[in-house]
Amino acid sequence: MIDFDRRRLRSRLEAWLLDVGAADIHEAYGERKAAVIGSMAGTVVELGPGTGANMRYYAPGTQVIAIEPNPVMHDRLRAQAERHGVDLEIRTLRGESIDVDDASADGVVGTLLLCGVDDPAQVVREVHRVLRPGGVYFFIEHVVAPTRTITHTVQRVVRRPHHWLFNGCRTNHDAASLLQAGPFAGRVEFDDVDRGWRAAWVRHQLVGTATRADAG
Repeated sequence: MIDFDRRRLRSRLEAWLLDVGAADIHEAYGERKAAVIGSMAGTVVELGPGTGANMRYYAPGTQVIAIEPNPVMHDRLRAQAERHGVDLEIRTLRGESIDVDDASADGVVGTLLLCGVDDPAQVVREVHRVLRPGGVYFFIEHVVAPTRTITHTVQRVVRRPHHWLFNGCRTNHDAASLLQAGPFAGRVEFDDVDRGWRAAWVRHQLVGTATRADAG
């Protein structure tokens, strides 16, 4: 478990890197984010929102419960929410144990999330638990590259420095298998995206949705 209080300098660097990379992520996924996140109404839970890159996509007035365990991110997150008219509540919790009632969220957002949590399977279970029947989980994840590729080799080489720099992020995460085998099984839709060398060793990504089954 990461002790963010002991990693404040590293977290500031991570926050800066997230801000620097926000424009690139917006160029790659902005339209898709706007279509899905922008259509979410009611109460939305966002897991690991970081410095608030997704705040621009919510409709003004949307109630967002931000589960962000790293306090270094909070001031920038609040500023982005205020800038875009989002009704934000920050909870300094980890995604494995969300203080949100069962079936109380109309939507859940988690972008570049599962690669950096201690127990990604438990996080997915929590997402499913808090969603109302019919509710949508929108996700973007970078994933392990195909074997016998240069990118796969590079991921192995940079695994430790990447893990250090981004507070526990793993380059070899298999989000597709995790999502397909979890509580959303059969209701997961995603596209495999190869963003090319521009995205370096995190070029292979998933973008999609998982829907909680209707009651009954």
